[in-house]
Amino acid sequence: MAEKKKVTTKDIAKHANVSQSAVSMILNNKTDVSFSEETRQRVLKTAKELGYQKKTSKQKPAHSLSKVIVIMCPFLSNHYYTTLVHSITERAHDYGYVTFVAPTLRNPSTEQYYLDMLNHDVEVAGIVYLYPTSFLPDVNKMSKQFPIINIGDKNDEITFDSIHVSSTKPAYLVAEHLISLGHRKITYISTPISNIERSRSKRYEGLVSAFRDYGLGEDCVTLRSLSPGEYNLLSPNLLEYSSGFNLTKQILEEGTDSTAFVGYNDMVAFGILDALYELKYKVPNDFSVCGFDNIPMANMNRISLTTVEHSIEAKGREAVDIIARLRDSKTKNQPRSFVTKLEFEPFIVKRKSTGKAR
Repeated sequence: MAEKKKVTTKDIAKHANVSQSAVSMILNNKTDVSFSEETRQRVLKTAKELGYQKKTSKQKPAHSLSKVIVIMCPFLSNHYYTTLVHSITERAHDYGYVTFVAPTLRNPSTEQYYLDMLNHDVEVAGIVYLYPTSFLPDVNKMSKQFPIINIGDKNDEITFDSIHVSSTKPAYLVAEHLISLGHRKITYISTPISNIERSRSKRYEGLVSAFRDYGLGEDCVTLRSLSPGEYNLLSPNLLEYSSGFNLTKQILEEGTDSTAFVGYNDMVAFGILDALYELKYKVPNDFSVCGFDNIPMANMNRISLTTVEHSIEAKGREAVDIIARLRDSKTKNQPRSFVTKLEFEPFIVKRKSTGKAR
């Protein structure tokens, strides 16, 4: 006779129509997070009906990872994320912590797996999110168990500590710089626009806002992005670079009246530069190119990319400082009376990739 399949929290979540993290928190009777009584009862009833057997402490002892900071990031092929990870890790060592990097490839199922693991008998020092979570309500609740820090665009729905990365301000600075050089038509190239990754559309809005404020009209900025389907066909190691490269070649083959390209980030801008070089265009004589993030490679002499600095390393260090302060307060039984919201001011770094409009 075949052995009966073991019921998991994933099975309960599917039948009860809630997230796996919510199931885990309810079944583990987390007292510092709140769910409606209807949701609680539905999960408990579903677990009972499916025959769920909760693991006892004898079967699986709780694991203390109280010196581990988990870093949730989409991937490590972009130096923006590797710079942040390095900064967080260095600062963590100053406090006697170590880091565990969890690349999700922006796959919600992978992120859910990590969250469920962290909700199940695991105590960590904290979590640092380097990109928007797909499970914000659950992560908001988890932040009551241990420190969670978000490094990303401002989102009023986030109830835990955040280090904001404004996307409209840097884009406005880039647009002002290009306008001062005489550019009146530009093309903004982005990875797929989505409701979760708000920074992509926010940067477009910042560019448009500047051109509008200078009396030049919204149609001065053209938005081009790959569809999610096209994006998913690209090599995972070159997603952003290939987006810039492929779209630039396509735009040039179609013909354009733009005199400058702006990449969603530096990696997209590198792809734009390579496409222009391959097609024998000169930068900045034929086209100017800008990016965002000021990752280390942007300053290499052969690239010399005009971009926007927004203190990547400082944000990583600050995230760890916040975790350390919160854990120290918890050790001293000091009540939490505030949530930290920080924002670093961006500034433009002008290099050789931008010049006067042709």
